[in-house]
Amino acid sequence: MGILVISQENSIMTHLDSEKSILFIGEFPPPYTGVTVKDVALCKEILSGYDIEKFDLYQFKFQKYKFPILCIELLKTVRKAKLICIGAGHSFRVCSIFLLSKLLCGKAFLGNIVVFVMGTGLPEYLKRHPRYIRYLSQGKCLFVEGKSLVKDLNDLGLSNAFYLPNFRSGKTALPPQPIKDRVRFVYFARVCQDKGADTLLSAVEKLNKRGLESRFEVDIWGHVDPEFERDFKMLIEPLKNVRYRGVFNSAENDVYELLNTYDSSASSSSWREGMSGTNIECKFAGIANIVGDGGLNSESVEHGKTGYVVPAGDVDALVEAMMSLIEDHDLLYQMKCASFEDRKDFSTDLWKEKILREIGLKEGSDECI
Repeated sequence: MGILVISQENSIMTHLDSEKSILFIGEFPPPYTGVTVKDVALCKEILSGYDIEKFDLYQFKFQKYKFPILCIELLKTVRKAKLICIGAGHSFRVCSIFLLSKLLCGKAFLGNIVVFVMGTGLPEYLKRHPRYIRYLSQGKCLFVEGKSLVKDLNDLGLSNAFYLPNFRSGKTALPPQPIKDRVRFVYFARVCQDKGADTLLSAVEKLNKRGLESRFEVDIWGHVDPEFERDFKMLIEPLKNVRYRGVFNSAENDVYELLNTYDSSASSSSWREGMSGTNIECKFAGIANIVGDGGLNSESVEHGKTGYVVPAGDVDALVEAMMSLIEDHDLLYQMKCASFEDRKDFSTDLWKEKILREIGLKEGSDECI
């Protein structure tokens, strides 16, 4: 699960006995996954100004030979914590930390735990493992990325579940660029079938057969899943208007600057992820968004206004969505502008004060958002 990592954002050593100290138990693995990006944003942008000790749960996977030592470090760190924030990608890890905290610090301490829930799996996990509901119900706040998840958890008796969408900083946001002769689409995700890479390539093939090859192009960014690599090479090879661009290094480059060079994202993901970070980044980069209806995509992309939400894995539906933007540049530009305007609802500045207030780090209402 993890190893103690002192926050690199602070130039001084942090201590959990400080009045402004936070133990952040999360996942910080390379390369930068969606969970990692959000955990880093929470530490650097939301919780900046507070002393943070990080406990990287991913070290249990990368340093299995240190398992006993890591367990001891986790026990010691939790035992001396005053406030715990959890940013984990798996429900098992979240529930395990609650159980561990209860055993080490007592039931009353659970009110000092805040969870930033990643993904959509927590309600179903709790239905299978209802014994954890009584522990999580004692937590300070369970922030979830979708309004539908709030209802699901409320129905399970968790009245401390509240909406917090995936968010991004708007400091380097870029307005929409004019549309050129060729519409530029981008696929920005792990390259695999679950994320809709095969559906997109099949859609491009159909569009090319309709004589549209010279009117659009597609760039694909992302790590290619080894199990899909052979099929991917076969599918992309005959498509002259599709390029694979490799893995984008978000730690060293500005993702908005890259995405702003395109007109729309394009995928048909069936993955039951949470609120995709790419969907939010498209808003801050001023581009439209075509997504599958899996996960919480429909809660971050407004169909017909900021983009299109199409049935997951439906090649023909994706073809029609892409073709409408290729043939109607006025519509495409309207969607780009609407997407850019929509960024305000997903801005760090909008949510920071609310989060701090509910965690108890700022004066304000004792109730959650």
